[in-house]
Amino acid sequence: MQALRKQIKESFFNPILHLLPLLLFLVVDDFFGMGMAWKVTFPIALVLLIYVYFVYNRIFTWHLIFTILFVAISVIAGLEKLLPFRIVNNALVYEVVLLTFLMVFIIFRKRIQKIITGIISSLIPMSNNFDELYKVIWVLSIVLASYVASFALVHALVKKDVLYLQFLQNLTVGVLIVFSVYEILRVQIIRTKLIKEEWWPIVSNQGKIIGSVQHFTSLNDAKKYMHPVVRVILIDKSMVLMRKRPHDDTEFPGLWDTSFSNHVRMGESIETCVDRSAEENYALNNFKYMYLTNYTVENKNEKQYAFLFVSCLQTSYNLNQNMPSHTKWWTQRQIEDNLNDGIFSENFKMEFDLLLRSGLLETGKCECNCRLRDVIYQQSNAIKKADLN
Repeated sequence: MQALRKQIKESFFNPILHLLPLLLFLVVDDFFGMGMAWKVTFPIALVLLIYVYFVYNRIFTWHLIFTILFVAISVIAGLEKLLPFRIVNNALVYEVVLLTFLMVFIIFRKRIQKIITGIISSLIPMSNNFDELYKVIWVLSIVLASYVASFALVHALVKKDVLYLQFLQNLTVGVLIVFSVYEILRVQIIRTKLIKEEWWPIVSNQGKIIGSVQHFTSLNDAKKYMHPVVRVILIDKSMVLMRKRPHDDTEFPGLWDTSFSNHVRMGESIETCVDRSAEENYALNNFKYMYLTNYTVENKNEKQYAFLFVSCLQTSYNLNQNMPSHTKWWTQRQIEDNLNDGIFSENFKMEFDLLLRSGLLETGKCECNCRLRDVIYQQSNAIKKADLN
């Protein structure tokens, strides 16, 4: 769960935190002057940088870029005396400089995103962060542009403009504060909602976790991610327990499949997933099983890194009392007679072939604590040697 929380926080890092020193400098500069703005804002920017380094280390480079940007904008705005022109007595120098940088970001968005993606690891969920930041920058640009235009217009048309300008200044600061609070609350609500949803790990072809994605997003994304799944075959007296998938199933609609299977959740171990699935599907506690093998497979929605387990049932399980609908025991002969009739999932066909080679169905017996491992590995090694020859 801790890994999931960290992944979500990195995927939805509040963009206001990137821009907080810039906004804080603007407010303090307007009310107390640029000298005070430097004294107040730079220590806060440093503390925020240290905070991101230790708490969100993987996006530290991304935040460091904005810290450097803040320093550059503040220094440029501080050189107001060197400007060859005056902007309303240079009262809007910082706003104009900041607005210019924001507009450059908007105009060259794709190019900047490409550069940032090249700098930061592709494993970091930066796409969402970049989109969120882009939206915030658009809003800030509109607010600043409206403030600068209104300030210049009032200063030019109204002789006694002090009250009007003060009102515009207070209004703009109020809008920025309200918007910042809104963004903080919005991002927090999104994080809370995502943590409650089911997230699946994304693994490499070697089974190493390289990221995560919300399960609904994965199933509806054009890009196929590889997720770890567990699949368990229940055997009893030379029979295999099969379950028929519902017709609206995303993987094998309407087909007979292995006893039970499930996606591994983010932060969940393989063993915990097997235990959870046994409890959810058949109310099995203290479930005993043995690892058989792993393989990769691809269906219309995703790629799967499957961990296959076998369990030889014991009478103490009382399985028949807890069997869900659309499940039944199949003999080896029944499976073989219907194997090419299109009623079984492709995954189960591969798994059934492995069961036949292991000899488990012929004997109808296996000792899950010891002999099963030896039997399976002996058969697997023999298969590998035969394939090499």
